Amino acid sequence: MTFRIEGIDHIHITAPKGAEDEARRFYGDLLGMTEIPKPEVFQNNGGCWFQFGRQEVHIGILEPFEAPRKVHPAFIVKNLQGLRTHLEEMPYPIQEEAPIPGRTRFFVRDPFGNKIEFLEYDV
Repeated sequence: MTFRIEGIDHIHITAPKGAEDEARRFYGDLLGMTEIPKPEVFQNNGGCWFQFGRQEVHIGILEPFEAPRKVHPAFIVKNLQGLRTHLEEMPYPIQEEAPIPGRTRFFVRDPFGNKIEFLEYDV
């Protein structure tokens, strides 16, 4: 094989028109991601972009909007229990699903209904 996939640059999540401030509160304020400027070519499309480490989360506007039921990103978290407590205090309901060996995980829905997984590898 002459190539290999080395990582993920970004994920794209959709939201309804006018949802940028709510996205900033959830992905920026609540989850601690840093908002970054969108390239000029995308400035008029709505939405907003966030970064953590070298990965980005792009929130794009979709009309008509309908949150996907199963499609989701999964974020690796250090101190998963701390995040869980933080989300429950806001309150964002925690959703449990079948366990995966070697990982502790849970799900929440963002303000637009997108399914988001948070996980931590067991040591």
